[in-house]
Amino acid sequence: MNDNRFAFSPILIPIPIPIPIPIPILILVLFLSACGAPERTTPTSTQTSAPIALGVGYIPSVQFAPLYVAIDKGYFADEGLTVSLEYGYETDYMKLLALGKREFIIASGDVVILARAQKLPVSYVAEWYTKYPVVVFSPQEKGIEAPENLVGKTVGIPGLFGASYVGWKALVYAARLPEDKIILKTVGFNQTAALQQGQVDAAVDYAANGPVQFQVQGIPANVIVVDDYMHLPSNGLVTSEKVMAEHPDRVEGMVRALLRGVAFTLANPDEAFQISLKHVPEAKQNIAMSRAIFDASLPYWTPKSPDALGRTDPAIWPETAQFLADAGFTETPVPTDGIWTNDFVEKAGVTLTP
Repeated sequence: MNDNRFAFSPILIPIPIPIPIPIPILILVLFLSACGAPERTTPTSTQTSAPIALGVGYIPSVQFAPLYVAIDKGYFADEGLTVSLEYGYETDYMKLLALGKREFIIASGDVVILARAQKLPVSYVAEWYTKYPVVVFSPQEKGIEAPENLVGKTVGIPGLFGASYVGWKALVYAARLPEDKIILKTVGFNQTAALQQGQVDAAVDYAANGPVQFQVQGIPANVIVVDDYMHLPSNGLVTSEKVMAEHPDRVEGMVRALLRGVAFTLANPDEAFQISLKHVPEAKQNIAMSRAIFDASLPYWTPKSPDALGRTDPAIWPETAQFLADAGFTETPVPTDGIWTNDFVEKAGVTLTP
């Protein structure tokens, strides 16, 4: 999700889009410039052999553990796929995907809807994060335990852009907060420092970032989880309509390998964490912090039931499209038919061990 600059080191750099431009403008710019899991060891014969550069978040992080596992365990190779990760900005990758210069990216569902609002031919084919990972956190002493406690308070946010802003607007929308009675203050990616210095009363961040910093530092915190109030389609595997039409087996293979990586990570978290450290050696600088970040990510990979792995909830897409329109991100609700599909997940057939 690419407001998503998540952290991996003692410095804890979040992963959100660090460009201070509202999301609708970002997507418009893209459009204008573009115009234990089941084993599988036999590659699908109809797949091509071209390497895949999978666009993910801004920097390497233990929060990509399922992808590192899928590479390390050979799950992509089992599908006849050669996959490497490249780190950058979600908006850049969305443009490249629409231009046919990338086959797959990791992106959040709200960004897919905004891309479709600009007629970009992209589709969400597998859920990776089962919950939208944006939260509002605060020192426990502030007494901010529920959304209504934010009224009259100052809330820090990186800026009016990216997933943190979408998450904030969703919380305001779902909890019916009087937004004009809450001071929203831009603090950059320094939410924890802003809280500790008394600049703000609460801050918008990712569950695996600011709250983890407080946890490791031993600071009692209250955390308001956006997903508890409104379900938004979170990060998942996104491809183009062209790839879906011309290489469906390739899409199925990507989905299966990704979900096997998730299933292994959930079943074997200690080994998955060690695999992540091989891919993100910087994380070894502070093992305690890195492990806390990894552990905070586990619930966001966990489906509601073993057979729901990778499946997106159809109901949340029109609801999110309506919210994005009501909040001013789009002019009208975007029709969500064809924006997502569970077909490839069903064909992949990966479930968790009960």
